Amino acid sequence: MEDRKEKKPKARADGEGSIFHRKQDGRWVAQVTFIGADGTRKTKTKVTSTQEGARRKLTEMKGDQDAHRLVVSGRATVREWLDVWLEEFVKPNRAPRTFRSYYEVLDGHLPTRIGTMPLARLAAEDVQRALNHIVEGGHARTADLLRAVLRSAFNKAVRLRRMPSNPVLGTDPIKCVSLETATFTADEGRRFLDASEDDRLGALFMIALSLGLRKGEVIGLKPGDIDLENRVLHVRRSLAWVKLPGEKEEGRWTEREPKRGSTRDLPITETIYRALIRHLARRRGDEAAAKEKWNDSGYLFVSVLGRPLHERNVSEAFHLVCDRAGAPRIRFHDTRHSCGTLLHVQGADPFIIQKVLGHSQLSTTKRYTHVPMEVTKTAVTGLESLFEATRKKPEPLQKADVQPAPPAPPVQRSTSGQREQNVLAGVCNSPVEVAHTR
Repeated sequence: MEDRKEKKPKARADGEGSIFHRKQDGRWVAQVTFIGADGTRKTKTKVTSTQEGARRKLTEMKGDQDAHRLVVSGRATVREWLDVWLEEFVKPNRAPRTFRSYYEVLDGHLPTRIGTMPLARLAAEDVQRALNHIVEGGHARTADLLRAVLRSAFNKAVRLRRMPSNPVLGTDPIKCVSLETATFTADEGRRFLDASEDDRLGALFMIALSLGLRKGEVIGLKPGDIDLENRVLHVRRSLAWVKLPGEKEEGRWTEREPKRGSTRDLPITETIYRALIRHLARRRGDEAAAKEKWNDSGYLFVSVLGRPLHERNVSEAFHLVCDRAGAPRIRFHDTRHSCGTLLHVQGADPFIIQKVLGHSQLSTTKRYTHVPMEVTKTAVTGLESLFEATRKKPEPLQKADVQPAPPAPPVQRSTSGQREQNVLAGVCNSPVEVAHTR
């Protein structure tokens, strides 16, 4: 009978791990092999003094492997990861201005010490120290923005197993003093609309204040978005002039869908309808006057030559109307806050305000509804009236309740000798008598 060849033991599968005794120093080693995020085989090793300790270490590492928490740090630094995150995840999927904002925050305010650290070794203490330094310099809002950007970037790194956990989650939120947003009162809004009636962009301002459209949404409207027959306005896109970091050209027009939940249909009121009719007639007049210089961009609100309206020019025209109306120079974006606030003052349902403003979450809408001082004063005055109404007034006395006063007793006059005896005896019937004896 031929000797059977002894079968070699089957190699351990990735993730099983092993423990062994190291003869040179007598220590025990726990070791596990796994496939890293880059597709290559990696080995993680931990050393302890006892065999039981090595078993515990192996169990911990296998648990990490099962939960996909074994991270391949490699040589990537924080700055290198942030550059990849901006280019591969933010730029293709977020608004151009969001990409530019993130880039500028990281480029201008990320400390070099943080940027050069290995990504997987970055700790919450490192991030907190950097944020504290920015806050101490008087830039709390900048620190808050940097914290938000880093939190988003490191969340992606954790999902891709580039980091074991997000260190930003271990930092304290930045305390920022929020400035009160300025809004139009009902009277100021009326004066503004009256002053804008004959303005070239009067219909644009009326739509912004009455329907709460964002600046990019209102300058991105096209004639086809206006259904005058059914009196419905369709919000379908946002338009912006953007210059991205690294681009040689001065900038470009970028058209994209509105923010999530912002595609919506809104009613055209009678006042807005009349303003749009006047605007379309004026637009045709501009086209006829420009003749061959007319360059129709296809948008509803355009320059005198048909080109898209630059946001800066819209803001300047808006403030000129504010001056003519004697209204405060609020930001153009604050027309959205004014719209939400005035709807709230009228008693509109919060979900209706959310629909009008195009918010995906009701919590955002609440930040756009402010309580004017006039409303607060009315409420407090009403509370004062309530207190006064509960005050009990004294009831008038009835005639039957009035009792006649008893007659005064007759005054008995005493002789001089008798008064002297009373004083000597310590007897005194009234202050008048005491005074008289002195």
